Amino acid sequence: MTDAMDFLRAGAAALQRGDRAGAERRVVQALALAPGHGEAWNILGVLAVSAGDPAGGEARFRRASACAPENPAYARSQAECLKRQGRADRAAALLAGAVRRGALSPDLACDLGDLRLGTRDVAAATVLYRLALALAPGHTRSLNNLAEALGKAERLDAAADAFARLAVLRGTTAAWGAAGAALLAAWRQDEARTALRRAVALDPSMAEHWANLGFAGLGRHAVALAETAFDRALRLSPGMDPARAGRGTLRMLTGRLRDGAADYEARLSLPTFMPPRSYSRPVWDGRVQPGRTLLIHADRGHGDAIQFIRYAPLLRTQGMRVVFHGPEGLLDLFRASDLVDDLSGLDGPPPAHDVHIPIMSLLHRMGTDLDSVPAAVPYLRAPAAAARRWMDRLAGLRGVRAGLVWHGSVAFPYHRQRSPGFEAVRPLTGVSGVTAVLLQVGHGRSELEHCPPLGPALDLGPELRDFADTAAAIQALDIVISPCTAVAHLAGALGKPVAVLLDQGAEWRWMCGRADSPWYPTARLYRQAVFGDWADPVERLRRDLAALKDPLQDRP
Repeated sequence: MTDAMDFLRAGAAALQRGDRAGAERRVVQALALAPGHGEAWNILGVLAVSAGDPAGGEARFRRASACAPENPAYARSQAECLKRQGRADRAAALLAGAVRRGALSPDLACDLGDLRLGTRDVAAATVLYRLALALAPGHTRSLNNLAEALGKAERLDAAADAFARLAVLRGTTAAWGAAGAALLAAWRQDEARTALRRAVALDPSMAEHWANLGFAGLGRHAVALAETAFDRALRLSPGMDPARAGRGTLRMLTGRLRDGAADYEARLSLPTFMPPRSYSRPVWDGRVQPGRTLLIHADRGHGDAIQFIRYAPLLRTQGMRVVFHGPEGLLDLFRASDLVDDLSGLDGPPPAHDVHIPIMSLLHRMGTDLDSVPAAVPYLRAPAAAARRWMDRLAGLRGVRAGLVWHGSVAFPYHRQRSPGFEAVRPLTGVSGVTAVLLQVGHGRSELEHCPPLGPALDLGPELRDFADTAAAIQALDIVISPCTAVAHLAGALGKPVAVLLDQGAEWRWMCGRADSPWYPTARLYRQAVFGDWADPVERLRRDLAALKDPLQDRP
């Protein structure tokens, strides 16, 4: 006598052969004998979905779950049918109910995580992916989706850890390449270099992995590695703008400014560097045409604007009218410095103009090379009233007056690498004969709460409203100490002695291995010998600071 299991096995065999009608007939016969058989309803659900009927499949999977509520596969299949009908919220509720009932599996937790991520509930999604991984540490789909969710949440280190773990599990070119990219985003270049070397060893034809390997080398001033990697990327993909911009950065780092600046123009096609607004007039081609008005616009770092506005007076002396469109915080300073004919803030319309150019592109259009850097300083000056006010404000300070900054803007990921933090520079506040004048604004100020200066100090941070104020304060100081920040550029542009603390992979503008700067004659550079170790450059600077002569006798 045939029982339900015989019909069910016959139905499953028919389904494997592709005989859907025969499969359905046998399964229906099985259900006639055993109406509560979950797997029979599951097979009918599969048949309905394969026939393009997700609603019918959902009803059958629901019956399967009712027959066997402990089986997570049935709930997952029902949820998938709901998703196909555009009912993602109902699918999420269904899976959440299965979790509460204990019908749990790594796949089910991952599915629910995907649904939460689809509603942008990144926190809930990461919890569910971690639950899936607790159930099955090698569950690669959960690990991959966790990594992507962490990346969306800008938890860069955690995302990089997840991608690196995934690369070990999968061992593929794509996995190692993704790990390398994530480690780069977290500014962990040494680990990124290891991952990307594996990626290109497994498949040397992937231009993207070579380009990222170039950036990993660039971030540690590994010049030979970076040049080889960027060149390889561009041979494989000649139109690859990230690789071209990276090669340009490398060339400028090593002093090849003219060739590097030409390559660096490729950055303008990349989302990170695209101006937030468009300008209707043509881009300036570098030809000086007396009487025409050139608009210089700056929409990225304040330091970039301070460094390259030096070209404006040169163009004016050649007969061009020059106007500026940039951050509000620079306008009073640039106006007082008489650099341009007109200027306006980014929140409003630009001044009238014939042609325009991004401020960093002046380096290329002006044809600058290492021996033709326009390095005359000062080219900035504080407004007269502010200069008098801050000179009076600081007149009573004793000894060497040393301005101090320890943290750059967090708008760019590079801050993780370039900013030493107050604890690292704190020894500079305890030098005999020196009064530290704290110029830090914004991020980094909270560090003062648990790490006070060692010696006499005046905290001006809360009083500095804009760069005109900061410039006026700097003009009243004897020296400025800063990592790679806008304040370092400002002090150099004012012609003030400036000690710049640089990480091992410092930006191209500070060149490679130099203790001086072709851009700022008054700058002295203190570089890390070991990545992440600020103790050595800070100690060298502390000794030099202690050796400075008290300038009190020379003050008016």
